[in-house]
Amino acid sequence: MIALGLRLALSGGREALTRLVVLAAAVGVGVGLLLTAVAATNAVSTWNSRHAWFWTGTASAPAGPANAGIAPLWWQPGGDTFDGRPINRFDVAATGASSPVPPGIPHDPGPGQYYASPALAALLRSTPADQLADRYPGRLAGPIGEAALPSPNSLVIIVGRTPAELAGTPGSVRVTSIATAVPGSTVPNGNAPVNPKGLDYFPPGGGGGASTSDLILSVVAVAVLIPMLIFIATATRLAAARREQRFAAMRLAGATRKQVSLLAAVESTASAAAGVALGFGVFFLLRIPVTRISFVGQPFFPGELSLSPPDILAVAIGVPVAATAAARLALRRVHISPLGVARRVTPKPPRAWRVLPLLAGLAELGFFAVVGHPASIPGQVQEFVSGFVLIIVGLIIAGPWLTMAAARVMARWTSGPGALIAARRLADDPRAAFRAVSGLVLALFITTVAVVFITTQDAKDVAQSGSPAQASAEASVVTDQLADQQPSDGPQGNAATTGVGPAAPAAPLTAQLSGIPGVHGVVVVRAESRLNIPVPLPDGTQSYYVPAGVVSCAQLAAVPALGHCPAGASVAAFPEDGFGGLPSNEDPAGITWPAASVPAARLDTLGVDAVDVATNGSAAAAEQVRTVLEDAQAYPTSDGPSTIGDQIRQGITAINGFQQLADTVIVVSLLIAGCTLATGIAAGLADRKRPFSLLRLTGARLATLRRVVAIEAAIPLLAVAAVAIGAGFGAAAIFTSEAQQHPMVAPGAAYYLITAGGTLAALGIIAATFPLLKRITGPEVARNE
Repeated sequence: MIALGLRLALSGGREALTRLVVLAAAVGVGVGLLLTAVAATNAVSTWNSRHAWFWTGTASAPAGPANAGIAPLWWQPGGDTFDGRPINRFDVAATGASSPVPPGIPHDPGPGQYYASPALAALLRSTPADQLADRYPGRLAGPIGEAALPSPNSLVIIVGRTPAELAGTPGSVRVTSIATAVPGSTVPNGNAPVNPKGLDYFPPGGGGGASTSDLILSVVAVAVLIPMLIFIATATRLAAARREQRFAAMRLAGATRKQVSLLAAVESTASAAAGVALGFGVFFLLRIPVTRISFVGQPFFPGELSLSPPDILAVAIGVPVAATAAARLALRRVHISPLGVARRVTPKPPRAWRVLPLLAGLAELGFFAVVGHPASIPGQVQEFVSGFVLIIVGLIIAGPWLTMAAARVMARWTSGPGALIAARRLADDPRAAFRAVSGLVLALFITTVAVVFITTQDAKDVAQSGSPAQASAEASVVTDQLADQQPSDGPQGNAATTGVGPAAPAAPLTAQLSGIPGVHGVVVVRAESRLNIPVPLPDGTQSYYVPAGVVSCAQLAAVPALGHCPAGASVAAFPEDGFGGLPSNEDPAGITWPAASVPAARLDTLGVDAVDVATNGSAAAAEQVRTVLEDAQAYPTSDGPSTIGDQIRQGITAINGFQQLADTVIVVSLLIAGCTLATGIAAGLADRKRPFSLLRLTGARLATLRRVVAIEAAIPLLAVAAVAIGAGFGAAAIFTSEAQQHPMVAPGAAYYLITAGGTLAALGIIAATFPLLKRITGPEVARNE
């Protein structure tokens, strides 16, 4: 029987060969997209894990106990910026030959040496030394290997120091091992993990340390994988349904149920196996282009977009098995009796209980929104993913009942023959009608969630980091904050400390900075009263308070973008962190800072909190200022000198990464939905060739049949789509408030254009089947068999 099944599939004539090719192509597209989605998820996991060693020495990856066999490594993580791009800097000093070595380099760099990532090494070669290379003492010892870099574009540097240099500097710790896993679960006392400064990845958020990236990518995986599986199931069922009558004829000729089942399994497995092979080819064609898509704000290494052996086996075995199961399901009426196809008994109507899984999914998300989400990352991932899976499955289960309800309502209020026929057919078999549009319904749900998520994320990022429109004159001011340093080596290995710069005259540094072309003024913020000063909001409704330092009014007058002093004052209170202590959407130019009772002659005896340097906005001036400020310090700070422009650009980069991820999900889900819709409509027409032919013989016009086909597809599409969009808004509102810690922001006009465009495209796909309807409903199809 296996040989006969292969012969029927491969040598059964033009129709059998066409069926095999179409099914293999459909399965191939679905498998290719499925493999790409799985590989992209693996790539993101690998990308995130490559940041693990960045956490070394932080509160989430403590220094570790002393080990007699390992010489401690002095470790100081820091941050830097070049042209708006973050640089991850690590100063290290080995105390012996057995000191741990960071990944990607052969050994710890000695004093006067540093290792740099290839992207940073290229910048060092192509940029004037006074803008970048002079910040790092010594020479380039070699590149940092790919194993230690999240992305080909990552800017990372490991600088060698002496133990004496790092032993007395804030932020330095002694470590006996390098972290190998990104902290994920909660830390003692329920506090969120400390985020190393300058890291270029999604940091764990508050409320127990939940990783936003884990939550988002888990939901994205569900949003892409489930529609793909539906498409593959629809494609495999297409071939099985079209062979139903032929297998029934075999039953009449004496074939047993087991023999028919085996023939169906062989044909379906052969087609699916060919589709799986084609799908792997599609995956390899998409692999390199996909690596260039910045799903997480950065491209992947080509090797990261890979499949694990379990992934390969699951697809290679699972898809043919699914195809076989779909074929057996489509032939269930043949199994009843040899006349099962001819009898075609109307199935039982779906019941109202089908809406319960959908409501349960929304209730699950709502429950955690009210009582609070789990403390651990795995628990939160399970919470959100299970909720979204339950909603998606609920839409699929509830779809037939909603279709039937809409059809019955239409039947009561319509009188046209085409609409009546469509309504009666929908009410008789709503499952088959909904099956064709299920992919598009899910796509609309996914699009709603994705667009609401990105809109809310945009609003949140703009509120936190400002927007280009808010980057006024202070965007060109470089600030170097010295008041807050990284955690230093304390009794627990990570005790937070606060300090300020040295109490010394700043005239030499001010003169050096003022001599840089493009510098307009320098403001040195001194530590003094530690009082809070009121800062009015832009709309004048209220004020908030920031820790205060003091500044010279003569210096502040040269930088009007940072505000001004009261008339007659020589010293004024000013945010201790410089302008960096203000929200990025706050414009200090119009603020009059309160006078301070500190003599101007006493300023040079106070420690330095921050240094603000006004430039002409050019990259060359800003980078030279950064280099001078870093070289003037005895140790690198946790955050290098930065501007509001840097913060805005980095915020925009994160926004663009989320936007690209959302766009990819939307495009992929709509593409799969279109393929599923076309396949489902084709399957429906193939199943109804004979009834439609009989209708034409009894006098029904072709236009009436076209109206029947259009209404049968449009009613479930519109009815269930409305529910899907509503569920999408509900789920997104809960998700944004919980995972993003921000109220939902309604999408703009683009969302409604996407929704309308997707619906019109679906109607276009339905209309594209009308020529096929004419060809398959001729008189010859109505012959007795």
